Amino acid sequence: MNNKSVIIIGAGLAGLSAGYELQKAGWQVTVLEARDRVGGRVQTLRTFKHGLMAEGGGEFIEEHHTRMIALAKEFNIALASSGSWQAQDKDWGSFDGKAGLVADAKLWGFDFAAEVQRGWESMAELSLKIADPYQPQTADEAEDLDSKSAGDWIASLDLHPLTKKYFITYIRSEYTCEPEALSLLDLCRNAKMYYSSTERPPSMRAVGGNDLIPQAMVKTLTDVRLNAVVKSLRLKADGVSVTYTQADSSLTVDADFAILAIPLTTARDIDFGGSLPAPHQRMVNEISYGAVTKVMIQYRKRFWDEQNWNGRLNSDLPIGYIWHATSHLEYESGILTAYTGGAPGTKLSALSNEERIQVAVNEIEKLFPGSSALIEHAETTAWLNEQFTKASYMNLAPGDVHAHWQTLFTPAGRLFFAGEHATAFQGFMEGAVESGQRVAQEIIGKG
Repeated sequence: MNNKSVIIIGAGLAGLSAGYELQKAGWQVTVLEARDRVGGRVQTLRTFKHGLMAEGGGEFIEEHHTRMIALAKEFNIALASSGSWQAQDKDWGSFDGKAGLVADAKLWGFDFAAEVQRGWESMAELSLKIADPYQPQTADEAEDLDSKSAGDWIASLDLHPLTKKYFITYIRSEYTCEPEALSLLDLCRNAKMYYSSTERPPSMRAVGGNDLIPQAMVKTLTDVRLNAVVKSLRLKADGVSVTYTQADSSLTVDADFAILAIPLTTARDIDFGGSLPAPHQRMVNEISYGAVTKVMIQYRKRFWDEQNWNGRLNSDLPIGYIWHATSHLEYESGILTAYTGGAPGTKLSALSNEERIQVAVNEIEKLFPGSSALIEHAETTAWLNEQFTKASYMNLAPGDVHAHWQTLFTPAGRLFFAGEHATAFQGFMEGAVESGQRVAQEIIGKG
C-alpha cells in the first residue's frame, strides 16, 4: 500500500470496479455503501422455486461489453445467451386489442414485421449523425438534435400508427422514459453504439445470477462499510472529507480523493456545503432519470412454447414489455418478466407490490387464458421506490446533452463521478464498470 487514499461512495459495479483497480495499484480504499448489500442496481432475486432466479435490476450483457465479459472470466462466472434485445423470431405484439406474432401480417392487416424492420433501419440512419458517441456535442447537428426528442423522431417516421406505438414502447423500455423526454441527440448517440446495423447479436446473462460479479469483486476489497449513509461531503484543496451515519453513530473520514459512484438522484440528498463547482451542482440537481418496474412471474411450465411465442412481447398494455427471464436456462419451469418504463412505469410504481404483481398477472391472463393457474411464485421491483436509487437510470432529456454531458466526465476538484450515467455505455452494467475503471486510472495518474 502507498499513502494515497480514496473514499468511494457506493458499492455498485462502478464503485467496486474503481475500488478494485485502485487497491490493486496500492491505494488505500474505503467504500461506503448505504444499503446492507453490494451491487446497487444489480440485484438477483433468488426466492423462486426449483433454484431458479431472475434479475430485479441490471440484466443484459452485450457482445461488445468487453469489461463485463472480462470480469466474468476473471472470476470464473459463466455467461449464457439470452437472445437479442432488439428483436427475435416469434416476437409477439399486442396493440389496439390485437395480439399475436409480429410476423403475422394477416392478423395485423399489414406487414407489421417489415414496417418494424424499416423502423430499425431508420434508427441505423440516426447513427450516421454521430461521429464519436463519447463526444455527441461535437456532432454537426448537435444543437438542433439536442433541442428535439425521440418523440419527434417517431412522429416523423412514415410508418403505420401501430408501428409507431411499437417504437414508443421500445423507447419506454430501453430508456425508461417517455419519447418526448429523451433527447434526439442522445438517441442518435445510442444508435451509434447499438443500432448502426440491423444485425441482432445476442445478449447474455450470468449463469447463477449477475450479482455474482459484484459479490466476487467485494471479496477482494479490505474496507467496505455497509449501512453507511453519506450525509455530507466537503471538497478541500488537499483532499475530501465525508461524513456518514452507521447505526446510531456519525463518523467522518478524510482522504486524498473521493469517487461519487451513486445515482445523482440520491446524490441530491448529500450536503456539499457549497463546495461543488456550480456546473457540477447543476448537473446533480437537474439531470434527468427514468422510472421502471419489473414483475417476475414464475410458471410451473413454459406455456409460451406451446403458443408459438418466445416469451417476448412489445405492447400498448399497462405492462409494456415482456421477456423470458430464464431463456438462458434449460428447465421445465420458467419466469416471465414484465418490464415497464416511462409513464406506465411511474404509474405501476405507485401501486403496492401485491397490486403491481396482480396487474401483470391479469394482463398475461387476458392474452393467455389459464396461465395464472400455472403460477408458482412472483416478485417485483420498483426502482423509483428504492431509497438509495429513486429512479431506473439516467435518461438525457432535450437540452441535457449540451448542458451536462461534459460535466459528467469532468472531476470536481478531487471528487470524481462514476456510474452508468458517467459513460457512453449509459444505462448498462458495462457502463458502470467502464466509468469505475476510467476514474480509477485518472486518480492513479494524479497520485
